[in-house]
Amino acid sequence: MMRVAGVDEWAWRKGTKIGTIVVDLERRRVVDLLADRAADIMADWFRHHPELEIISRDRDGLYADAARQSAPQARQVADRFHLLKNLRDTVARQLGGFEAPVRESATEIEVGQDTPPQPTVHRSERYSETAERERLRCHRRAAREAMFGKIRALYDAGSTVREIAQKLGLGPRRVYRWVRRIDMPERSTMAPKPSTLAYFGAFLARSWAKGTTKVRHLFSDIRHRGYTGSFSHLARFLAPWRNNGPSQDEADGLAAGEEAPARLPLHVIDPMAGRRSSPLVAAALCIKPRRQMTTRQIVNVDALKAASTEFTTMRCLAMRFRGLLRGGAVEKLDGWMTDAWRSGIYGMQRFARALRHDIEAVRNAVLEPWSNGQTEGQINRLKTLKRAMYARAGVDLLRARLMPLQN
Repeated sequence: MMRVAGVDEWAWRKGTKIGTIVVDLERRRVVDLLADRAADIMADWFRHHPELEIISRDRDGLYADAARQSAPQARQVADRFHLLKNLRDTVARQLGGFEAPVRESATEIEVGQDTPPQPTVHRSERYSETAERERLRCHRRAAREAMFGKIRALYDAGSTVREIAQKLGLGPRRVYRWVRRIDMPERSTMAPKPSTLAYFGAFLARSWAKGTTKVRHLFSDIRHRGYTGSFSHLARFLAPWRNNGPSQDEADGLAAGEEAPARLPLHVIDPMAGRRSSPLVAAALCIKPRRQMTTRQIVNVDALKAASTEFTTMRCLAMRFRGLLRGGAVEKLDGWMTDAWRSGIYGMQRFARALRHDIEAVRNAVLEPWSNGQTEGQINRLKTLKRAMYARAGVDLLRARLMPLQN
């Protein structure tokens, strides 16, 4: 007899076919494996298990609706990890420049606009391969700008997201992200690491413009700043600069950007690396307690707080939210949502509104000790079995291997 169930989705094939796994969180074992994630299937499953008292789940509305329909006696618990992940994603979107819906925007978009002109690339015989890569990068960016213009023009003309996606052959999620933007979003890239020279690109550009062009001198400087790569890698990186190095104006602009507070955290310069902070990295730091940070992360957070009152407000709200989730202070939840709404930050207002739509499950997440951690672990075990069978197994065989002869 199962009293506490953890429910989550798993993928037969990522993004195309999704199943459902149900775990007994008290006995820490899988009790069922379903081949689909349909609401009627889950509602029928809950209907056949009236003994359930608690259902732990992520923020998926499908499972919430099925539980409300067929297991009204059970208390739903929103997973705390997913709540914090939702908050981090909200902060990242806010820092990345996402705005409220802009159908009424005064921004003018010319329909049928030609592809934007490509920037001139200085070519040299010795480094033609580098110039060719730069030319291809500029061409891809021009194509993205043209596609963004088509999407904005269709949306402003009254087309829905689904209609635009079908007409242009794009995914609905991509179209939804782009119609919420006033300008074209930058491509998401992994934040550079200290082992890569991109991490120190701004510092190297300023030093080069000031006259420091000896590789050994620059190598010594960035080694003191944390560079862990090789001397030869730096020499290859600097070789094209012998003909077309960064100008003094570019170096001065980078230096000014490091000192002047930015309007958005996206443009804040990491003082220890001399590079622009990524919205994804800034969002992760925004919800991370100071006692868990490294010295480099603390310096970065202080720079973000000094440059943006918006980041400071969101970090204050994030720390309070973590505290009430882990401290069981459910009476503070309503006050937190009110403060998030009054902050005037669109992302935090949207997050607070989403919490209100699922408020009982969020309150239970504060009060109850249960989470979906055990369910996620069983999904990892399921993935291992599925890959060991080369993805040829049906749900019956997977269920048999995942639940061997349980009493």
